[in-house]
Amino acid sequence: NVSDIVVTGDASRAQLLMIDGAKIALRPNSRLAIAEYASTAPVSSAPAVTSTEDSAVLDLVKGGFRTITGAIGKDDEADYEVRTAVGVLGIRGTDYSAVFCRGDCDWVPGVTPGAPIPDGLYLGVNDGAIVFRTATRSIELTTGEYAFIPLDEPEPQRLDAPPAVLLDDNDLRFDPSKDPAASNRPNDDGSNNDGSDMTGFNSAIGTRRAPTSVSMQGESTEPDDDGSSAEPPRQPTIATDPDGSLIDITPGTQPDPAGNRNMSFSTGPLGAADSTWAATFDNEPSQFSLDFDNNVTGFAGPYPVQRQIPGISDFDINTASNIDTGFDSMTVLRWGRWSGGSAEITLSDGSTVTQDLTNQSLHWVSGPENGTPTMPITGSASYTLVGATSPTDNLGNVGTLGSASFDADFTNLRVDSTLNIDINGSNWLATGVGNIGSAAGLPAHLFQGLYGAVVIDGVSGGTGIFSGFFSQPGMVSDPSYPGGVGLTFSLQDGQGTTSISGAAVFGNP
Repeated sequence: NVSDIVVTGDASRAQLLMIDGAKIALRPNSRLAIAEYASTAPVSSAPAVTSTEDSAVLDLVKGGFRTITGAIGKDDEADYEVRTAVGVLGIRGTDYSAVFCRGDCDWVPGVTPGAPIPDGLYLGVNDGAIVFRTATRSIELTTGEYAFIPLDEPEPQRLDAPPAVLLDDNDLRFDPSKDPAASNRPNDDGSNNDGSDMTGFNSAIGTRRAPTSVSMQGESTEPDDDGSSAEPPRQPTIATDPDGSLIDITPGTQPDPAGNRNMSFSTGPLGAADSTWAATFDNEPSQFSLDFDNNVTGFAGPYPVQRQIPGISDFDINTASNIDTGFDSMTVLRWGRWSGGSAEITLSDGSTVTQDLTNQSLHWVSGPENGTPTMPITGSASYTLVGATSPTDNLGNVGTLGSASFDADFTNLRVDSTLNIDINGSNWLATGVGNIGSAAGLPAHLFQGLYGAVVIDGVSGGTGIFSGFFSQPGMVSDPSYPGGVGLTFSLQDGQGTTSISGAAVFGNP
């Protein structure tokens, strides 16, 4: 759909069939935005709305792709363009490749890892012709021609041979019967292979593998040299663990957690806390659970009980759903919120209660495995907002966290937090201070505080609380500082009728 952005990761590829019959094969580490796509006569089986005009506008933000263009652009090349940081590409009915490098092309086959690849746009034509236009020049490439447009000086340069970054094209294959670059590999019975070849690469390890015959149960029926039947290793299923590392989930189950994770959460009202609630607890592996997308479905944390110290209870997502989830690869922090249905909470005395999440959410932030940092005893750092849930109130409204700041003074064990929230037609501006570790009676890497000033549409009188943790790893200029911060918060208006909760993640100190 228009406005969709397709993103591939380190070991990922994607093949797209567009409504006009065009095929796009995205490389790893790519980002392609669909700015416009309308066809007068869609030819794919996907539902589509026809248009009075043909139009295809794609934005190549990073990475690259190979494409065999479809109906759009055949009659009028002005109907099709690919926009990049160095210029705009047009077509004349073609099969071409484009790779945009900006300090991220050290994965090229045949090139030593880490070797510098000049930043810019690399182009190659397998069939047909393309035209590339910069602000000052244009260049036309036909079958078997290549070009490079530097990022720092966008003047097209013709190349005598395929650049290294385009040598991966053998793994970007479509239907061999219509793909001149595809191999004409025969089938086992000697006939030509005219089926769809979308398994020519192993996306988990990025290398070619030989085709095998596979039964419906996924077991190989390829005979051994002596004529006997044997079962070779099955194709592994590789996933990403909660910390962004590759793991083997071929057995069909998530590996058991191996280390502690900090969990911070907020909601309100909750139990004896009839207005706001935010808390943080260091969870052992047996105390939390994750789904296959590595989002939190269960955790242990404090539950407010009337006139007692909050006991550690077990929270379970129950009939609620995980939405608004996110992950930051630098801090290795995850976040989300439980919404709809109800959560089930097992209290420290063994009794159970439910938390209605129909009109409010439970927001959470999960730290990396064994991510407790060694805390500095001096210095200060300002952290940058890198992710957040959408704030929610207890009336069923969902808002926007417009901005947030977080500063840590490790010398004086103090933190400062600000929030700027728009929700239900009102603006909430919260400013607060808190204490770190021993200054708040907490473990050294935890903090909690109060929003002493909550201004709603210019009127003071609201209150709030926040809680959270420092974690490693992260991208830091000074490694003595923790790389990430997970924070949850809860605010209340002066009349005690509306409460807002949310979660935020900070990094880059």
